[in-house]
Amino acid sequence: MVMIAAACNKDKFQTKPTLKFKSENGNLIPINAAYIVEFDFTDKEGDVNDTLYVRKFRINQLQVPTLRDSFKLQVPDFPKNNQGVIKVQMDYQNYLISAQNPPNTGNPPHPEPDTLMIKFVLKDKGNNLSDTVTTGPIVVIR
Repeated sequence: MVMIAAACNKDKFQTKPTLKFKSENGNLIPINAAYIVEFDFTDKEGDVNDTLYVRKFRINQLQVPTLRDSFKLQVPDFPKNNQGVIKVQMDYQNYLISAQNPPNTGNPPHPEPDTLMIKFVLKDKGNNLSDTVTTGPIVVIR
């Protein structure tokens, strides 16, 4: 889910949108919790209400097949604003779990958590892409 809060400003922004990490709700995500991240954006034309591309990278030492590594989220329509905040909520089952069959670790054995780096790219209605923003590692408990 993607939400936007926007504000108008007459500063000189670029046609290419910018995306800047603002905040996250933590880097340890419990079972069935969501990961929420916020970004500041700018765009000269104010037409960023298109697509947010997301790519997850599981960086655990033991490599195993993964699920839904790449996906896109629709940015909701909103009045044209050339700066504001984009809030992304990534639900546990749909977007966060990564390993298809995580190995069992610990005592007693339990599925190994997924340690992820997540990359985001914003596309505007003019097909201009922002630079990639990467979150620090997050750990998704399994």
